[in-house]
Amino acid sequence: MTRYFAAAAALLMASTALAHDGHEHADATLERVGTEYMVMQTSAKPEAREPFLRGLALLHNFEYNYAAEEFQRAQAADPGFVMAYWGEAMSYNHSLWEEQDRDKALAALAKLGPTPAARAAKARNPREAGWLAAVEALYGEGTKQERDMAYLAAMQRLFDADPSDIDARAFTGLAILGSSHGGRQIPIYMRAAGLLEPGFITNDHHPGILHYLIHSYDDPVHAPLGARAAERYAKVAPDAGHAQHMVSHIFHALGDWQASELANINADSVVDRQRAAQGRDPAFCGHYNEWLVYALIHQGKDASAIVDGCRAQAIAAIAGERKGRLGFGAPSSYGAISLWNGVLTGNWPDPVEGAGDGYLLMRFDLATSRLLAHRDDVAEMRSTLEEMRSLGSEIASVLPTEDPLNTYTMPWISRQLAQGEALVALASGKTEDGLAMLRAAAEAEDALPEEFGPPAIAIPSYEMLGQQLLVLGRKEEAAAAFRMALAFSPGRKPSLDGLAVAEGSGG
Repeated sequence: MTRYFAAAAALLMASTALAHDGHEHADATLERVGTEYMVMQTSAKPEAREPFLRGLALLHNFEYNYAAEEFQRAQAADPGFVMAYWGEAMSYNHSLWEEQDRDKALAALAKLGPTPAARAAKARNPREAGWLAAVEALYGEGTKQERDMAYLAAMQRLFDADPSDIDARAFTGLAILGSSHGGRQIPIYMRAAGLLEPGFITNDHHPGILHYLIHSYDDPVHAPLGARAAERYAKVAPDAGHAQHMVSHIFHALGDWQASELANINADSVVDRQRAAQGRDPAFCGHYNEWLVYALIHQGKDASAIVDGCRAQAIAAIAGERKGRLGFGAPSSYGAISLWNGVLTGNWPDPVEGAGDGYLLMRFDLATSRLLAHRDDVAEMRSTLEEMRSLGSEIASVLPTEDPLNTYTMPWISRQLAQGEALVALASGKTEDGLAMLRAAAEAEDALPEEFGPPAIAIPSYEMLGQQLLVLGRKEEAAAAFRMALAFSPGRKPSLDGLAVAEGSGG
C-alpha cells in the first residue's frame, strides 16, 4: 500500500529532515506535559522524584532533549538512583524516527557503573533491575534489529511480571511498534494497539498510552479508532509541541485538514514561544510547519508566507556551516514544502543558489519541481530527469554514513524516478507506454509499507495516472485511478477534484 510519511518521523523529498530537524527544541522549560499522570513507583529520594517523573512524561511525549535534562537533574539529586540513568539512556533511542545514538546512551549508563553487572548491582529493588535489564538489552551487542528484539523481549517480561504497571504497558507497546523494521507492518501495529487499549481504560490521560495509540492507528483504515486518544492527548500535554502535533496524525489520516491545520498551528506556537524565550525568531521550517503547509494547501488556503519564510531560513542555513551532504534542516524542509505548494498551486520554487555539492535532499526536491513545471518541454524534462538520477545516486552513496538507520528514502527515490520516466514518455508522444509505466509505478508504490503523513512522493502515482487519463478523455479509467489514490490518501484535493471531473460533477 502507498506509504504515508514519518517520525519521527520521512517523505521521499527531504524525508529524513522531518525526523532529524523538524522537532524543534529549546532551553525554555515546559510546564504542562502530563507529569501529573505519571504514577511510577520508584526508590528515588524526594528531591529526585519530581525531575524524574517530569523526565518520564517528556520521554513519553518524545521531547527527548528536555527529558534527558530532567533525568540528569534526578541523577544530581540522587546519584545512586538507577532509573535516572535508565531514563537518560532511553532518551537517545528514537525508534519511530529510525534514530538511535548508542554511544551517548552507553555514556549515560557508564555514569552509573562501568559494566552491566556493576550497574545491575545498584538496583534498589527487582523492578528497577528489570527496567535496567531492558535498557541494557536495547544498547547491548548485535545489530540494531537484534537489539530491538532483545529489548522487546525484556520489556514483555517486565510487563508480564506486573500488568498493572502503566509505564511498562506503554513502553512495551512502543517497543512493539519499534519492532516493525523497514516500514509499517499492520499486524505488528495492531498487536501494539491491543496491548495499549486496556491502558486507555485504566489510565485514559497517560501521555504514553495516548501517544502510542495514535501511532498505532494513524493510517486511513484505523484512524477512527485513534480519535479518542487524539481528543485527549493535546489537552494532557499543552506545552509539549510534539503532543500538539501528534493529534494531527489522526486528522491527516481522516483527511480532516481544518483540524490538522489547528493542531499544527498549536504545535508551532509552542515551539515559537520557546524560541522567543531564547531571543530567536519564529521557525518557518520543520516538521510541524510542513504538516501545516500540507493542511493549508489542501483547503485552498495560502501557505506562501510559511513557504517564503522557510526559503529565507534555508538560504541562511546554506550560507552557514554545512553539516553533511544530505542537508538536513531548513534546506530539506524548504525543498519538501515548496514542492507540495507547487503541485497544489502551480507556484513552483525558484532555484536556490550556493548549495554546491551538498543539500542533496533539497536539490532533489527542486529538480522534481522543475520536472513537473516543464511538462510541455521534453528536452528540459529529459535533462532534469538525468539530474534527478545523478542526485539519487549521490543520496544513495551518502545515506550509509549520514543516516545509517534509514530504510525508506531510496525506495521512494526509485519511485520518483520511475514517475519521471513515465512523464517523459508521455511528453514524447508515447502515450500507451507512458500510461503503462505509470500503472507499474502505482502498483510498485502500493507494494511498499504503509506509513503516516503526507505521501512520500510529490504526486501519488494513482493520482498522476488519473490526471493523465482524464486529459485523454478516458473518464471511467481516470475515476478508478482517483478512487485508488483516495483510498491511500483520503481528502487529497487533486484526487478529489479529478474524481469529480471524471464522474461528471466537476468543471
